[in-house]
Amino acid sequence: MERLSTEKFNLMDVGELTVGRMQVQQRYLIELDRQIGEIKTESLELQNRVEMALQEVVQAQKERKVLEKLEEKQHLIYLQEVKHEEQKQLDEMGNRSKFAF
Repeated sequence: MERLSTEKFNLMDVGELTVGRMQVQQRYLIELDRQIGEIKTESLELQNRVEMALQEVVQAQKERKVLEKLEEKQHLIYLQEVKHEEQKQLDEMGNRSKFAF
């Protein structure tokens, strides 16, 4: 886009001013403007796509954090259950040895 804008600016500095030359110059300027417009439109579309992709990344990160917290919570619950079960077995073993004597 910068190259086309520079080319357009440089085109305005022409020493020869004939009708034919001016017509060619005008058509070329119109074409340069069209190309610049296409590039601007494409740039805006790409910026929108980038913004959408960033929003998806942010959402995925949020979901990942939620899943990580859920996993941590489930792991803690599991550890508590294992500890409780071990304590229960130790209590049973302790009670058995009292009755065995």
